[in-house]
Amino acid sequence: MYILIMLVVAAVVVDFILRKVLDIPRSKFWGKYEYESLALERWDKYVMVVFVLFLILDMIFIVVEPYIVSFLFLVVNILLKSIDEWKYKQETKEYVTSFVQMGFFFTAFVLLASGRI
Repeated sequence: MYILIMLVVAAVVVDFILRKVLDIPRSKFWGKYEYESLALERWDKYVMVVFVLFLILDMIFIVVEPYIVSFLFLVVNILLKSIDEWKYKQETKEYVTSFVQMGFFFTAFVLLASGRI
């Protein structure tokens, strides 16, 4: 559990440092991301529908732990957002922080799924 807390703290600190070094303004803490690409926006909706359906089926049949599904959803969602930022908003350099966040979430997912935490 302490490793997971340390990963979250490290992600926040690295995000803060990257934003200072690359001169990236803070984005809204809460809100919907506006995609530039309609295809990626559709994929985001598909991922959300599949996530909800799989989570409901998982609660009924208990295939895998719910946190595994949640972390996979976060990783795929952040991946779609960072690809959109990388393709269409390169001048803002926001994609760097998105890729770093995805790396932290993926690391946490691997540690949780392997039973290390």
